[in-house]
Amino acid sequence: MLEQPRSGLWTLFTLLTLLVISFSLYRGFDSLDYDWDFFSLKDYLWVSETNSPGLLLHGLWGTLWVSAISIVLGTISGILIGIILHAGTPFAQNTARIFVEIFRNTPVLVQLYVMYFVVASAFHMSAEQAGVATLSLFCGAYVGELVRGTLINLDRGPRDAALSLGLTRFQTAWHITTPLATRRILPSLIGQYVSLVKDSSLVSVISIVELTKSASNMVAISFKSFEVWFLVAVVYFVLNALLSQLGRTVERRLSADLKSG
Repeated sequence: MLEQPRSGLWTLFTLLTLLVISFSLYRGFDSLDYDWDFFSLKDYLWVSETNSPGLLLHGLWGTLWVSAISIVLGTISGILIGIILHAGTPFAQNTARIFVEIFRNTPVLVQLYVMYFVVASAFHMSAEQAGVATLSLFCGAYVGELVRGTLINLDRGPRDAALSLGLTRFQTAWHITTPLATRRILPSLIGQYVSLVKDSSLVSVISIVELTKSASNMVAISFKSFEVWFLVAVVYFVLNALLSQLGRTVERRLSADLKSG
């Protein structure tokens, strides 16, 4: 009997919150007394004279490939680090713990500067390689901690049952532990990926062409700072919304497979 009134109260609260936010945005934009002109940015999306992508699409491609490579490398390294933290030798665990603490407790911007000006100079790395390496290590530190926490809190019952039925440790890990751990870690993992896509904007400080760097160039040329940054914010929102939706879809399929199995 209480569910319906409670649902109505939450709906009313949500509507009031949206109304306050909308009114605040309207008053804020109205007080700017600014002549908005998004149509002037069309050539930065696609250059009609040369029939080629504009600055914004070049930046979008840069963000996509930097983020994708960093996510893949960060996930692989993070899984290895998480396994070491969970079941490695004391020396390996301490080494992995130092790595995780360094990359989790220092700003990404500082890591980028150190990687680009110190490590990249010593090993003759390009700016792109330094940027991807930094984001991959940063992502790997967080993923490693997520994997460690997931493995520690994983229910031992299914694993013990599989071993008692004669499955090898590898078969148990592949068919039992991995699906259960993946289902549990996926929401946090997607959140980390979304954060990395946003953090990829920091590689612009070492002159890698991605969305933020392209936006800065667009502002310098067009002097339309409000329009450019608003458009870039929308692009980041769409990218991360699609990534979040993909994560929810995979999570639902994993849950369905586990139930059917």
